[in-house]
Amino acid sequence: MKNRYLLLLKMQLYSLFGINRILHSHSKKEKQRSTALGGLAVLIIGLMITYSTMISMSMVHMGAVNSLPVISALICSFITLILTFLKSSGVLIGLRDYDIVMSLPVKNSEVVLSRLTMVYLANLFLSMIAVLPSVVIFGANAETGISGNMIFLLSFLFLPVIPMIISLGLGVLISFVSSRSKHKNILSLVLSTLIVLLIVAASAKAQNMNPDELLNIGILFSNMASRLYPPAGLISKAVEQQNWLYFLAFAGISVFISVMFTGITAYFYQKLNTAAFHPSTAKFKGNMLQVSSPFKAMYKREFNRYFSCTIYALNSTIGMVLLLAAALLLLFISPEALERQSGITGLSQMLRQVLPLVIAVFVTMTSTASASLSLEGKNRWIMCSVPVRAIDIFNSKIAVNLTVICPFVLISAALSGFKLGISLKQAILLCIVPTAYACFISVLGMYLNVKFPKYDWTSEYYAVKGGAISVLATMGAGMLSSVIPLSACIAFQNISSLIMTAVSILLLAFSFLLYKQLQQYQLYEI
Repeated sequence: MKNRYLLLLKMQLYSLFGINRILHSHSKKEKQRSTALGGLAVLIIGLMITYSTMISMSMVHMGAVNSLPVISALICSFITLILTFLKSSGVLIGLRDYDIVMSLPVKNSEVVLSRLTMVYLANLFLSMIAVLPSVVIFGANAETGISGNMIFLLSFLFLPVIPMIISLGLGVLISFVSSRSKHKNILSLVLSTLIVLLIVAASAKAQNMNPDELLNIGILFSNMASRLYPPAGLISKAVEQQNWLYFLAFAGISVFISVMFTGITAYFYQKLNTAAFHPSTAKFKGNMLQVSSPFKAMYKREFNRYFSCTIYALNSTIGMVLLLAAALLLLFISPEALERQSGITGLSQMLRQVLPLVIAVFVTMTSTASASLSLEGKNRWIMCSVPVRAIDIFNSKIAVNLTVICPFVLISAALSGFKLGISLKQAILLCIVPTAYACFISVLGMYLNVKFPKYDWTSEYYAVKGGAISVLATMGAGMLSSVIPLSACIAFQNISSLIMTAVSILLLAFSFLLYKQLQQYQLYEI
């Protein structure tokens, strides 16, 4: 079993990081893609280390160094919970290479365990990067001795396990429930979105601190850990008391839960995948065939493709869902109350000034086009054979992204603007700025996906998230294009309108240049 499990894990890791292509490809374009992805990864790692160091040093300056183990455990667990859930539907259920893998002389448990290990290693890598500075700073400033520092360090080997199992369990449960519905993809998307909103709501609730508790930050975070995540309390006690029994209890619980989940999932693995691949039955109706323009036909096809892939729809829609949730939440909180709770003087006026860019931040999180070409996969020959221009196909994919963004932006902008009581000039900017960003992120995502397509995926997860350069680059460039102007507008509120206008013009001009580049591409060249 050991050899088969290791071989399966090796295949998963090679596919996740594209090691096979890097080692065996002689294409200059492939090497450029790998270099770009490596540079982007280094940038993200650097930012994560920087922010973690800043937070840890702030806790030391406040005299709350003993709270670092609990804070680190919560941060690590929350990162794992969110990231794993967003990719849960493409890790165990509905894999494109399911038939190939199951035809091999391997057991279900070996397949499930290899995929769980892959997710665990990816989460462990991200978690260690995010909280490793806190481990170093804690060891240099706390008085827990070598034993306490060793417990703190070793605990991170087990921290991703429980939240990972929770997220994957929710994903499997959603797949099981939705597979019994005729509209299983839409139902799965709705259930996944609700779970994400519940997770976000829980995390927001956890941040509501009682002013009396702020007198003792250590007690505050200890109580929070006990309420929200008891395993973090075990780690805190193990480190503070240098008690290896607490650590072994935490490790034992993590291993026990993972073994139970592996066994249960392996037992139902074939049934779950059969249900995921089994098409829903529907009565055939002989309606008249309709003729439409090439663009309209491709748009309908792309829109159906969007709802047919849960992980694709969930990852590209979550920004808009969070935007609408924030706008609805703002209806029940007065700007003055928000200002009092945050302690920031003039917050309500600042929100009125920068509201268009706040919405733009959520817009830049939404780009269906950045993965739409990659999702064609082995069926991309269809695009090359249909009598449709390449730009018509690109236009249909861009139009789907705009269709996803615009309704959410219009509703959220109307609700937020009404609640904050914005002026006519602010209302005009509230229409122009998010629209400019929507055009920019749609065209940019399409352009980057044309430049860096990823067709050789075995699961849709790899095309949507797993190391896809176009997706990562689009999100990174989009966030920078919105966060930097937002920071400038907050710093220079007296000229915020001028900054937003200039940025909108620049983005529209840049989008036009990228679109002209798209018109020169042919599908067989991509």
